[in-house]
Amino acid sequence: MKHLLTTFLLLFVLTFCGCKKLLEINPQGKQTTATFFTTPATARQGLIAAYKTLQSNYRTNYPGYVRWVFGDVCSDDTRANGGDNPDMIQVEYFVANSTNPFFENAWSTLYQGIHASNLVVEKSPFVQGMDETTKNTYVAEGKFLRAYYYFNLVQIFGGVPLMLQEKLSDYNIPRNSKQEIYNQIEKDLLEAEPNLPSRDAQDKADYGRATKGAAQALLARVYLMQGKFTETETWTKKIIDSRKYSLDPVYYHLFTIDGEYGPESIFEINFQYDARFYDEEGSGDGDGRTRGPLSYGWGYDAPTQDLVDAFEPMDPRKKATVYKTGDVLPDGTIADVGTSPTGYLCTKYLILKNEMPDQPKSSGKDQNVFRLGHVLLWYAEAANENGHAAEALKTLNEIRKRAREGNEQILPDVTTLDKTLLREAIWKEQRVEYATEVFRFFDLIRTNRAAKVLGDYAKKYNDQKGREFKATINELFPVPQSQINLSRGVLKQNPGY
Repeated sequence: MKHLLTTFLLLFVLTFCGCKKLLEINPQGKQTTATFFTTPATARQGLIAAYKTLQSNYRTNYPGYVRWVFGDVCSDDTRANGGDNPDMIQVEYFVANSTNPFFENAWSTLYQGIHASNLVVEKSPFVQGMDETTKNTYVAEGKFLRAYYYFNLVQIFGGVPLMLQEKLSDYNIPRNSKQEIYNQIEKDLLEAEPNLPSRDAQDKADYGRATKGAAQALLARVYLMQGKFTETETWTKKIIDSRKYSLDPVYYHLFTIDGEYGPESIFEINFQYDARFYDEEGSGDGDGRTRGPLSYGWGYDAPTQDLVDAFEPMDPRKKATVYKTGDVLPDGTIADVGTSPTGYLCTKYLILKNEMPDQPKSSGKDQNVFRLGHVLLWYAEAANENGHAAEALKTLNEIRKRAREGNEQILPDVTTLDKTLLREAIWKEQRVEYATEVFRFFDLIRTNRAAKVLGDYAKKYNDQKGREFKATINELFPVPQSQINLSRGVLKQNPGY
């Protein structure tokens, strides 16, 4: 684990130059943990460092934690580009071993974020010259971020070492259980939520920082992943009843720069493109799916035909999610998907002409982590499981009404109140409503559908994808072998690897 702690310290040799709003500040030179949190200004820099890890994504010079490889590519919704990145396709096919760099990068990057968050939680209360309200808000933000990073870790690896302090007396720390990690995530979020600002109390300059709604949404997702439907219904309903969020009437608008921090947005990861900093470490240069000059995208996270076929006839969300060669894109460009392994690319991650940077390598398009459309469908699922079918049906149809965008000839309301049929309808709606938004694989895992869905995919398409998925093994990914070696065997591998 010494390697892990060394990585932590490297996080603080930073240039704060790549991100807008909260992260849009001039480079401040190099800092160390000794100089952070000595003044309000350096405390703010320490807080920025904790948010900075959110921006980690695939880059040529720094492969970080790539959320969509785990959430999308491992599912039946999208594919990797195997010729371009064999490590990624090994993860997709569930044949990757514990030395695959995607596991190492996920582990080390998320623990960087945890260490930065621990610093915020520990040191903010003792900053001289900072008022108590700001201190409490910083601590709450640190706990929110720590919970978010641990949530990503526990979904990927299961139980992991629980580190809640900046300094450790022993680096060879064994894994805590999966439930212990979830318990800590819940504790952090329940403590953070009361001290975070509401959406309408947040200044525009602070967009991208955690809010009360963001903590509530994350907590709801955490409960949903554990099958705690009573708690999921409670916390999603808090967001709905707050009336601080509303559905954007035009679905695709959510995925444009103009639509960032709109009425539906609950939590986003900020990005700002700047060609001057493209090759510098930690530049925050956008989402890895939106790079390259060919129709503004590489073939990563390419939607499958199976996903395309999941959309009902004339559903506007289909065009807002996928495109193929010859399609007219939202900016009028005729699409060319190039080397896409499926013949499709993601519309949601397009860079439109008016959004195009000087060098088409990356974009300033934010990543929308939580939005009201997600929360409504989580509420519908939980309400149905809790015996509140009428409320679940009403909420499900709110999502379908928005998707129609005024065309009453498409997407008719669902009418069944049968619990099993309504559950299936909600799961189907979740797939198309937030396709390619990094939830699908984990939805399949939490609902115990992964083995069947992926196995059926392999048979239907006579494809390697899904064929090697093994129930009770591949619900989790292997702990990086480098970390096991560095711990001298204290860390134990997941079963089956």
